Amino acid sequence: MDTLIVHYDEVGLKGGNRHRFEDQLMANLKRALRGTGYRGVRCSVGRITVDFKPPGLVSEAAARAARVFGVANVGAGLRVEPEIISIGDAALELMPVGSFTSFAVRARRARSSCQVDSREIERAVGGLIQERTGAPVDLSNPDATLHVELFSGSGIVYRDRRPGPGGLPVGTSGKLVALMSGGIDSPVAAWRMMRRGAEVELLHFHGRPYTDASSLTQALDLTRALSRYHLATTLHLVPLGAAQAEVVTHCPPRLRLLLYRRLMLRIATALSDERGARAVVTGDSLGQVASQTLENLATTDAAVPGRQVLRPLIGTGKLEIVREAEAIGTLQISNRRHQDCCVLFNPRSTSTHASAEQTEAVEIALDINALVGKALAGRESQVVEAMSPR
Repeated sequence: MDTLIVHYDEVGLKGGNRHRFEDQLMANLKRALRGTGYRGVRCSVGRITVDFKPPGLVSEAAARAARVFGVANVGAGLRVEPEIISIGDAALELMPVGSFTSFAVRARRARSSCQVDSREIERAVGGLIQERTGAPVDLSNPDATLHVELFSGSGIVYRDRRPGPGGLPVGTSGKLVALMSGGIDSPVAAWRMMRRGAEVELLHFHGRPYTDASSLTQALDLTRALSRYHLATTLHLVPLGAAQAEVVTHCPPRLRLLLYRRLMLRIATALSDERGARAVVTGDSLGQVASQTLENLATTDAAVPGRQVLRPLIGTGKLEIVREAEAIGTLQISNRRHQDCCVLFNPRSTSTHASAEQTEAVEIALDINALVGKALAGRESQVVEAMSPR
């Protein structure tokens, strides 16, 4: 194989600024395919083609491309001349005897110089494959599908398609800062916003020196997993333990968790301003835990008036979130035991209907600006590259 063909769906629906999305998708593909031996990436007639210098790592490149947001599906195959003989030779190479029990041929032409229409190509190529292999044609549920796409003076023949994540190319929807614990929900929330084309920086709060380093390792591994889709991700590690200790000393236990979360949002918005991000992302799901009732979410947001707080999981149930975490490769990491700052100094019970007025009244005992500044002063940041493909 010497070529990839990459299809996109949502990008193709864009109007006058479609080229901006296509250019960003091609730039992201080039970045994802570094080291695979590709020699050119081109956009033509609603699809992107990637050619390789021999011996290119085409199969590995297909796996990487299938994780790039904006990609609907990827096929790895052979570039051909737009004529039956060239197409037939490629088809027989890609469909060897014994590699399938039934098959179908699907042909498409777009601005092609080939004089034969798609149905004729399907019949002619299907006849060659059947004569060589003896396998039956099955147009409704084939074991293998051979695709023929002809366009702009050439064509690509490939077998089967690898699905991509869809969505929009990262870099087309601005920058966000996502709060990421070591749990299941917040990495999925960050992944969803990446899929909408946002460049996402991750913010992890840790409890050092009151906790061990396990949550730091957890955050780093989750960031590596997400970077398989995001290519490279900035991770900010911020100490919250000292601020939590101040809350414990000066504030009532039933409001403690909400006060932690209000501090987190204040720190996150300050970091967003510094990093040029437009909003903060959290992994909240309505009603899942005591801090995520409507009243408590409103009280948390009141700490940062006028700021956007995005909650992509707000109407998603826990089982659905777990399935999504498993699909994107973060669940196994999230399930590891670790010491999370979210449970540090936690009370036995948390108020489920706290008001902003209640929390503001007890926050008078805290020097909020000093706590935010001290936490950010202890920040450690790093750019995390992707982990090895699965």
